[in-house]
Amino acid sequence: MTAVSYTALIAYLPNAPAGWTAEEPVGGASWTVEDSQWTWASREYGKENAWATILIQDSAYYDVGYWQSWDSMISFESTEGYYKQGKAGGYPSWEYFNKPDSYGTWVGVNDRFMVYISVEGGSKSDLDAFRERRQLRRHREPEVTPIPSFYPPATAVTM
Repeated sequence: MTAVSYTALIAYLPNAPAGWTAEEPVGGASWTVEDSQWTWASREYGKENAWATILIQDSAYYDVGYWQSWDSMISFESTEGYYKQGKAGGYPSWEYFNKPDSYGTWVGVNDRFMVYISVEGGSKSDLDAFRERRQLRRHREPEVTPIPSFYPPATAVTM
């Protein structure tokens, strides 16, 4: 299985929600481990003293990147924050909060793609604003299983 190239994933990183500014997509990489390949692309956003990061990973069904820690996550709640399992767009997710103002979520899609969103120095409503920008539509890679797209591409992307 070949991962979607990180340059193709970059096109799926969203524009900033209202009140935020988006940096140019600067993160992207392709990794090869033994016979497996996986890719990711990321973008950072800013608002006053807050910043956010969105990362999209294609594991190509290998146990790499965020998928390596997925099964080891556990739900908990304390006076300092929480980790809890849930759903986002119908897909399994984990959300966390750490005092005073650190929020994030991982969304696993079809055991292949992972979307990670983190907000530092912001609020839960900031995390929700980024999560709501995600529009999980399905596209098809030529003659391959359906590939979910996490954000509308800025330009047409051929995978």
